[in-house]
Amino acid sequence: MSAATPHPTGRTEQMAIAARQAGDYRHASALFALASDESADQQHRLNLQIRQACCMVAAEQFDDATALARVVAEEARNAGHLTELVDALGLLVDDHTRSERWPEATQALSEAVSILQRLTLEPAHYQVLHNMAVTYARCGFVEPALELFDRALRLANNDTDRQFAYASMSATYHDAALRELDPLEQHRLLHDGLYAATAALDPEGATEAMAVGEALAHRAMMLAEIGHFHDAINDARRAKEIATEHGMRGESALAIAAEAIATWGLSRDPAVRILIDDAIDAADGLELQQYMGPLLELEVEVLWTLGLHVEARAALEQQLRAAQKRINDACLIRWEHVRVSADHLEVASTSESDALTGLPNRQHLAHVLPEAVLHHSPVCVGVIDLDGFKRINDDHGYLLGDTVLQEVATVLERVLRRGDTVVRLGGDEFVMLLRDTSPNDARIVFDRVRHLIGARSWHGIPADIRLTASVGLTIASDNADTEALLAAAHAALHEAKTSGSDRTVLR
Repeated sequence: MSAATPHPTGRTEQMAIAARQAGDYRHASALFALASDESADQQHRLNLQIRQACCMVAAEQFDDATALARVVAEEARNAGHLTELVDALGLLVDDHTRSERWPEATQALSEAVSILQRLTLEPAHYQVLHNMAVTYARCGFVEPALELFDRALRLANNDTDRQFAYASMSATYHDAALRELDPLEQHRLLHDGLYAATAALDPEGATEAMAVGEALAHRAMMLAEIGHFHDAINDARRAKEIATEHGMRGESALAIAAEAIATWGLSRDPAVRILIDDAIDAADGLELQQYMGPLLELEVEVLWTLGLHVEARAALEQQLRAAQKRINDACLIRWEHVRVSADHLEVASTSESDALTGLPNRQHLAHVLPEAVLHHSPVCVGVIDLDGFKRINDDHGYLLGDTVLQEVATVLERVLRRGDTVVRLGGDEFVMLLRDTSPNDARIVFDRVRHLIGARSWHGIPADIRLTASVGLTIASDNADTEALLAAAHAALHEAKTSGSDRTVLR
């Protein structure tokens, strides 16, 4: 189902938006509730209630937010309003995760993901993509979250949306860096996070208090972690001011932690213990464990430096217990995820979505290709095959090969224009349909695809392995037979592969 037609913004809704931008989340929540009561359009009313619930979460009114999300989810599901349903499910996933109800969290997330895969890439769906990316990140699925943030950014059409996306990305990159064991990859992730935070703080952009506070707090921590101590302290103090003004407890805890790390890095002053204790107290009861690791390591170092070995040992043992609990919780989550994935595989044969990449599959192609040929000629059909992919599977394993296929799918989605289609046929073979496209324009598109694949560095793949793509291209007219079209494209692909690969052949 496509997004609803944009609804005119009423005066009460404008006031609610202004209150949210100023960080007055309780007042914004009340105004969104009033605006929803005033709305006669069901989908618009549900959308306003979702925004009300998000403000409740920001104000830490979790029970009220969850109760409202349940009501919205039920009504949206019955009415077929998919974007509002996904947003409501995301709020329920957050609640289940906070309460450690992993089966319920997995069930809600699975329903949301299945709906998300059916939504088209258009600006009207920016908010639902962003919100679900935040949910992914809170569940610890950092790589899918970053991919979804990237998709949301491409749909953002105003400074406020871009600022929110970049601020959320900075937090997720920070989380990913702290989980990463490889020092070089961790360094890359921290710098990507710093870039995202800086983009969120662009003085010419919007000034949403929540986004600014989040970006400043995470940038302060990341700057402290890479040794830029003076800049870290400046950001931390600005973040504390905003967090204190708007009641942002998590950002306040991160800012204090960043100031502690940077202060110790500059002065080795034992008085930093006060800041460490303040940060730990501020983080108590909040879901910040993944970010507080550097501060807890600092606590042990300071105690040991002061000769307080018993206290240092106790702090270290507490860290180990907390780490073991996180490992156990992660195992529970992964097991439930595996169980749900197994359920999905049972229906994969009747689904029109590829389980690995999320792209449409061969069944979907069988439906859309005849329609495209009938109504959108000339249609260009390109079959894309990866050169050298077998070596990745053979030398580095199928799990890494699957990761590469997912990255390729993301590259192909980025190239699509509105109305075009990309399908995974199976293995390392993909099909792109370009509607209303001349042969010359199609060649330009597919040559760009080959360039993007050939120039890319793939996650986990050694630099000496270069992945390229061969393309077989054919053109359909009004009365073309779809099976014959695919056969012609495959014949052109065979010619491209046998004549040297990394080329486009048109038949």
